[in-house]
This record gives sequence, structure tokens and C-alpha cells, in this order.
Amino acid sequence: MSWYWAAGIVAVVLLGLVSRRGERVSTTPKRTPTDRTPVAAADIDALLRGGQKIQAIKAYRALHGVDLKTAKDAMDARARELGQ
Repeated sequence: MSWYWAAGIVAVVLLGLVSRRGERVSTTPKRTPTDRTPVAAADIDALLRGGQKIQAIKAYRALHGVDLKTAKDAMDARARELGQ
């Protein structure tokens, strides 16, 4: 391996590190001050029955602390169970 290849690999690695500088991965869901009201499963069912699917997904995420895809899949399954 010539030093050109080594220098190229080092440059790519350094550029990758520099480009990701400042990114932070959060393991906790972001909560806003309006999320302080407790949400129950019955409230989520009421939102689904009322046709407010997006609000139901938000409430599910706040209750369980899961990501968007997991919450959407859970709400789709729950809507099918409720016959919506």
C-alpha cells in the first residue's frame, strides 16, 4: 500500500469525523412543556375513535417513549382492533 492510499484513507476518516461533529444522539424522547399532562390508554383509544390518528400517535409516544415508526405501527394495529 503506497502512502497515497494511506493518506486518502486518513483523509476520508477525518472528513467523516469532522462532518459528524456536533451531532448528538438522544436516547430519551424530547418532551415539551405541553406534554406534562398524563395520558392514559383510554385517552389514546378515544383519540383513535375520534379520527385524530396523529394526536393518538403523539400521545402514545409520550406515554411509552418510543420512536415514531413504533408508535405509528402500534396505532395502526390498535385502530384495526377497534374496527376503525
